[in-house]
Amino acid sequence: MNWTAKDMDLYLQQSEYIDTAIIPLVGLGSSGADMKQSASATEFLLNLTAFLEHQFKGRVMLLPPFTYLDKSDKARLAAEWKESLGDMPFRHVFYLTTDPSWSRDEIVEGAIWIPSVPLEHMDKKLKQSVLEDQVRQIIPVLTAKWTGADAAR
Repeated sequence: MNWTAKDMDLYLQQSEYIDTAIIPLVGLGSSGADMKQSASATEFLLNLTAFLEHQFKGRVMLLPPFTYLDKSDKARLAAEWKESLGDMPFRHVFYLTTDPSWSRDEIVEGAIWIPSVPLEHMDKKLKQSVLEDQVRQIIPVLTAKWTGADAAR
């Protein structure tokens, strides 16, 4: 499900089945070269998270991306997000990012780093194949957390 009014109506009816939030973490570069790279990474990440949401429709809610600047205090942002998201009814929250510092530095729990793949020059079939390959790598991470949490109940 997506963070839209239409999907929210469905979520409110079926909330006991939708226990997972997926949040893209989008960094904005501030200089010319950084802007191009961050735009490419954002395009990849948003396509990937939309594809992932489609694969797990009925189990996950894709929230709007959290956007931050290169110079942002990531630890402060993560603390604010954790506090705010604590009020939401999701048992699992996964952050997907193309910025390795979120998972490498363990800034936020549940951060999944995916290396960015430039999609702008790919045809539709190749783009679909690349996204499928990336989702195949993410699925075991999600299912491990889901089954581990279910077993802990």
